[in-house]
Amino acid sequence: MSATYRVTMLGATLSDPYAFLQAVFPQRNGEPAESDGGSVTVTFESEQTPVDLGPLVKVERVDIPS
Repeated sequence: MSATYRVTMLGATLSDPYAFLQAVFPQRNGEPAESDGGSVTVTFESEQTPVDLGPLVKVERVDIPS
């Protein structure tokens, strides 16, 4: 079952959201991702464990309607 995550840096816009995503999920290997400038959403084939980058980085599991 796939797992989708939204990653946000509180109080900041992301100048390079995909580099930021790579820091949070270093295991990312071409999985689809989208950014709106304030957050990045990525979908993996299975659950992943994000790197803890501190209290200003919020990682949440989101349900994407099918």
